[in-house]
Amino acid sequence: MEKPCIKMDSFNNLELPFDFKTVDYKRLPDPQFDIEQKNLLGEMYNDKMDNDKHNLNFLNKFGWQNFAWALYKLPPGNWIPPHVDHFENYSKHYAIKDKSKIKRALVFLEDWQPGHLFVLEEKIVLNWKSGDYYIWTYNQQHWGGNFGTEIRYTLQLTGVYET
Repeated sequence: MEKPCIKMDSFNNLELPFDFKTVDYKRLPDPQFDIEQKNLLGEMYNDKMDNDKHNLNFLNKFGWQNFAWALYKLPPGNWIPPHVDHFENYSKHYAIKDKSKIKRALVFLEDWQPGHLFVLEEKIVLNWKSGDYYIWTYNQQHWGGNFGTEIRYTLQLTGVYET
């Protein structure tokens, strides 16, 4: 099993084939959080909403099956409380019974800004560069926040890792 908090550098000079700041982000419900609380969570734009307009399969350097992606926009003053990923929608969509095989990578789309924060397990992550990413599994706690003045943009990659 991969150790949590392993920093990867293979997305240096990451360029997406579209402007991630201008897509139609939406605030989506999450069974773990009350989205009526305006300072919780951010907005998302994912591959299902995209309707195959953009192919990001070139980012699947991990060899994951059922590769999926989601852009995440976290405005200043918002945070995502500590949680573990439930993968409910993902596992339903791909009919995955064993969630222990699901992995997620969080890719930072811009260099770190003061006030931006990501925590995986007990590791506090600051000072990232665009393209840096962290990988975790379904049972690893993580959270993040934007206590700064600039929007924090990230890209979530999800897939099934078969050994």
